[in-house]
Amino acid sequence: MDPYSDPQCTPANRSGSRQSVAFPDGFWSADLRVGARREIAWLWHGYLAAGGITLWTSRWKAGKTTLLSVLLARRVAGGELAGRAVAPGRTALVSEESRELWELRRERLDFGNHTWFLCRPFSGKPSFEQWSGLIDRLARLKDASGVDLVVIDSLSHFLPGHCENLAPLLLAQLAPLRRLTERRMAVLLFHHPSKAAGAEGEAARGSGALSAYTDIIVEMDCCRRARAGNDRRRALRGFSRYEETPGELVIELSAAGTDYAALGDVAQDEFLENWSRLRAALAEAPGKLTRREIAGRWPEHAGPPAEASLRRWLKEALARGQLRCEGAGTRESPLRYWLPEAEERWRADHLYRMYEEDRRVREELARLDGGRLP
Repeated sequence: MDPYSDPQCTPANRSGSRQSVAFPDGFWSADLRVGARREIAWLWHGYLAAGGITLWTSRWKAGKTTLLSVLLARRVAGGELAGRAVAPGRTALVSEESRELWELRRERLDFGNHTWFLCRPFSGKPSFEQWSGLIDRLARLKDASGVDLVVIDSLSHFLPGHCENLAPLLLAQLAPLRRLTERRMAVLLFHHPSKAAGAEGEAARGSGALSAYTDIIVEMDCCRRARAGNDRRRALRGFSRYEETPGELVIELSAAGTDYAALGDVAQDEFLENWSRLRAALAEAPGKLTRREIAGRWPEHAGPPAEASLRRWLKEALARGQLRCEGAGTRESPLRYWLPEAEERWRADHLYRMYEEDRRVREELARLDGGRLP
């Protein structure tokens, strides 16, 4: 018998010779079942999947623990969070924060008896053995208490050593998490971004191996257009193996701090923020306006928008039915916009009829003269 084909042969006994490794059975592509897509069990639709790992990256004090608190409360009976379904269930939370802070949050939010807390379990950075033992303890909660979600907040506090930037070591430290996903538990890892701003999908601090290892990446940040320090909106950008994960979603924390509303994607949120200014520019217009004319009537305190931004807002307003438009979009027949409610006012205004007649004459002359308006 070839000693190197013995699966019990240790690496030490194989030194200097080829090694034999026992692999699981493979399969041919013809064995893949067509149309037999496995139903995904979502704990929070699009963001937390049973058997999946979600990496949630956010700046310090940007609100990720506030969002987590609302999620924990919603999991008591299930329901919706930011417009997306939340399944009832139990959560195990390993937290860098103190018990006292969580007791303060409990005064505002009802966690029921559905969350198991483990606050500051280590006095410093754990060893690999301590980290591995922690994962084993969390895995046992599946059978003992029905826990189906494990949250680690934040990852850098509990990973052994200082391996964030070393891909091989980092992957070895992350490997024990598969003991949880193999038991169909969802894993949520909170993490911090790097100091230098990276491209979208690359915000997480340390080696890119971390992002590659996870199934869902969510990057949360304040809305870039926020002007007030108390703005409660946050922009979520998702990158995922699952098509159900939203690419963009803007959410807003309620005044009471107990719920989040979904405001749409970033473009929709940007539109909502600027719609009042766009409407003001059109409200007292003597007739239908081109983009250039709208920009010229923009409220002085805000300053005219960039052309690309104005195009996006007009397109969104048309899709919502809040504006009307005519024209071919050419130099001879430019697009002109107006508020639907202005039509009734214009019908009774002889100055408007004169304005429209003059415009039509000018555009016809421009067409005859090669596009140059007189």
